[in-house]
Amino acid sequence: MVTAELAAALPVLAVVMITAVWGIGLASAQLGCADAAREAARAAARGESMTTVREIATEVAPQEADVVIDESEGLIEIEVRATVAAPPPIGSTLEPAVRGRAVAIKERP
Repeated sequence: MVTAELAAALPVLAVVMITAVWGIGLASAQLGCADAAREAARAAARGESMTTVREIATEVAPQEADVVIDESEGLIEIEVRATVAAPPPIGSTLEPAVRGRAVAIKERP
């Protein structure tokens, strides 16, 4: 009797574990986007070129993340976005987006 109950609960346990691991990956991607935006904003505030700022953000960001840089009136806004695909048992159509955003004031020489 215990064997049948265990066999019925094992697939549910596997899905819960896969979901938990995916959730940790999702949180890691979110932190990576926030770190990338922050580091790029620091570089922009120091007066680095926008090419260098983009390279820094791309280097720190999760793989295949999008980096958007908007500069207006001395403010530089960096937004880093990435999508994290769900594992197959949950569904291939679920791809939540995570993002990190930072704003810096460009230093004047």
